[in-house]
Amino acid sequence: MIAYVICDSVYGKQLLKTILPKRSLNQVEVVSTTGISSVKSLARSLVVLRQVPVFIVVDADSTIPELNQQYSKDIAEIVESVSVNTPVKVFLFVPEMESIFFQDIHLLSRLLGYSPSQDELDRAVTQPRKVLEHLISRSEVVRDKSEAIDRLANENLEILQSAPVIQELIHFLESVREPVKVL
Repeated sequence: MIAYVICDSVYGKQLLKTILPKRSLNQVEVVSTTGISSVKSLARSLVVLRQVPVFIVVDADSTIPELNQQYSKDIAEIVESVSVNTPVKVFLFVPEMESIFFQDIHLLSRLLGYSPSQDELDRAVTQPRKVLEHLISRSEVVRDKSEAIDRLANENLEILQSAPVIQELIHFLESVREPVKVL
């Protein structure tokens, strides 16, 4: 392994493994645990024991930039305190990982089998998890978030991959790769 990506849910792991380009996941292990305390503990353990870059991907649970910046900084400082020279990076989905589904409304509509209302889309800015769960409950095509992610695998994911947090994660995963040595 050249790096680990740690998510705070099995759902997050499934989503990232679906959305991230396969080349970005080469020799990268995506793991999940439950809750931010477990994420920090696992990250610290991996940094100390494996001494490979660790990327933490969690929900910000806020849309307030100052709070998100402080939250990210706090997580990074706790893990970096044991990292010596091992890279650690925190990626926040603002406010929640489900916000990625609202990056491409046409794709979301295809997944659901109907188009969400403008009111639902407006509410998704601050409550994407709640809105997505509501939309899925009305869908005749998908029954839950996991099934929606499974259906993503057959779609063109370029718009979702262009989301800032995904682009940042792709960039950092590529930056830890060692150049291939030609003999």
